[in-house]
Amino acid sequence: MSHRKPPVPRTKIKMKEAEALVRALKTHQVDGIVGERHIMICRMKEVEEELENSRDQVRALAARLQLLRESERATIARELHDEFGQTLTTLQLGLSWIARKVTPRQQPVRARALFLSSLVTSMMQSVKRIAVELRPSTLDELGLVKTLQSEVRSFEEHTGIRCKFETNLGRARVNRLGSVAIFRIVQAALTNISRHAHASRAAIALRKKNNGLIALTVHDNGKGITKQVADSPNSIGIIGMRERVLSLDGTLTLLGSPGKGTTLTVRIPLLRTL
Repeated sequence: MSHRKPPVPRTKIKMKEAEALVRALKTHQVDGIVGERHIMICRMKEVEEELENSRDQVRALAARLQLLRESERATIARELHDEFGQTLTTLQLGLSWIARKVTPRQQPVRARALFLSSLVTSMMQSVKRIAVELRPSTLDELGLVKTLQSEVRSFEEHTGIRCKFETNLGRARVNRLGSVAIFRIVQAALTNISRHAHASRAAIALRKKNNGLIALTVHDNGKGITKQVADSPNSIGIIGMRERVLSLDGTLTLLGSPGKGTTLTVRIPLLRTL
């Protein structure tokens, strides 16, 4: 006598088919989601690489522009020193000769010649000052630290604003590009302090950090810069500082507090300045 299995109810068959179909759909959806996420991750990596390449290109362009700018400054400084300086010296000698040759009856002529000679002397000093600002030869002769010390003394003499300078670099050598960038940033920061900050004191610190960075801070006790001014496209001096920092792969922050002053902080990788 044979034993037959009881027939499976049609309802159970449909349930199993439905469950299998749901599992298949879920698996397909999961595969699709995983695939989409994988594509998104790959695309994000590509975008990150493209962005980093763009940043490298911008940094290289900024460095190139700084080199061209300094080259132009050097050319103008040389022309001022050689052409204008020589012409003004000749003019001064001529006026001195006239002052010596006049007769006692021509004292007004002598007085005028001496007055014009003093003006020429003042112009010669101005030309020399502008040439030095355009091409700070002391960077090559004395190094960054002594040049900054001299700049601070000159700033105090011309503005009456007390300025303190501190550094732990000592006699450490900084390459030409790094020296010029740091010097120009300090120069621009001091110019902004004298023109806009209404400050009575300023402090500059240039330090070599243990994390492989050179940190420059410039602080004043003036009225404090606003974020609107700091981010303004019309703030040419600040834009110039940012370009110099970018060319050295560094960072720049500028924070102001009303009545408490402004602090400029620059961090540059040490390897970019050696």
